[in-house]
Amino acid sequence: KKFPGWNADWLWSGFKAVEAENDPLLKCDQWEDVPTMIVQRHTFANMYHDTEDFWNVFFAIALLKLPRKDVQIFLTDLYPWGPFKPMWTEVFGHRPPLQAWDIKNKYGNKRVCFKKAIIGIYGPATTLGIMAKETKCTGSPLVRAYSDYVIRGMGLQKYTHMALEKKNNVVVLNWMSRRSSVRWPERAYCDDKHFVCKDWDHLGERKIGRVVKNDKQVVEMLRSLEGEKFEGERVLLFVEADYNLLPFEDQIRLDVQTDVMVGPHGAGLTHQMFLPDRAHLVEVFVDGSSGNKHFHNMARWRGRTGSQYKAFQSANPVDLGKLKTVVLAAINNVDLSST
Repeated sequence: KKFPGWNADWLWSGFKAVEAENDPLLKCDQWEDVPTMIVQRHTFANMYHDTEDFWNVFFAIALLKLPRKDVQIFLTDLYPWGPFKPMWTEVFGHRPPLQAWDIKNKYGNKRVCFKKAIIGIYGPATTLGIMAKETKCTGSPLVRAYSDYVIRGMGLQKYTHMALEKKNNVVVLNWMSRRSSVRWPERAYCDDKHFVCKDWDHLGERKIGRVVKNDKQVVEMLRSLEGEKFEGERVLLFVEADYNLLPFEDQIRLDVQTDVMVGPHGAGLTHQMFLPDRAHLVEVFVDGSSGNKHFHNMARWRGRTGSQYKAFQSANPVDLGKLKTVVLAAINNVDLSST
């Protein structure tokens, strides 16, 4: 009957559907004619969980065939913008999205009526959230369209392999690190107005699980592969970028140029959505995480078939020799004729 999650309460108590504009229940102080999508984000600084919301908004726009330029988004949670602000302001922001305090400033105590109101699907109810078993579906046109929608929405299509004038034989290997030495996002994005910093003074360094214990040695091994000889004319370029420190636009730009992404199971692997068609993903499972199928399924939906997705299960510290073998195979299997 109700949407799952904590937005069920405000949904059923804060809104009422009526049959006609002249219904006496309305008593409207103001009408809004444009399609308005009302979203409460699951969170604000986790690439996987935030993608639940991004995908749900995109899915609704596609399913309801809404004019992209007309959609007004309300973010009615009380989170700050966070690191993914460009998704809301650039990709979905043809009309500037309004946060809760913006809505308050705009409408005050007015009774507002909407001719086209869309209640956003709660994040964890996303169709991207199948994680307990392997999907049987591959190559979803909608998932690929989402990838393209985001890349073009941020104006980054000029960096894709498709846009290159000449065939590119450089294979970019990207280590998607997972490290604890980051600030809590509540501290990084707090302010003195709405998301007050003093409320988060008790938070110190953020500790996360599934951290590769020999991360430094893994990076050294992967970098050393630049000296290897590979099949055909391919040349390897190794990239080690801490996505926690990169602006979001730079993260997506690096994604579209990456041919082999390697990293431990974690939210960062959501970035595979924006890799080229020819790209490979090596997911490193440590510390009992191998039962999670999030990124296997995401890879298949994005169209990564056969060896383009590889699950690498390992003790922690990671076995460097075995990982090297898997990564070398991925590098050699990149189809240089593809984009």
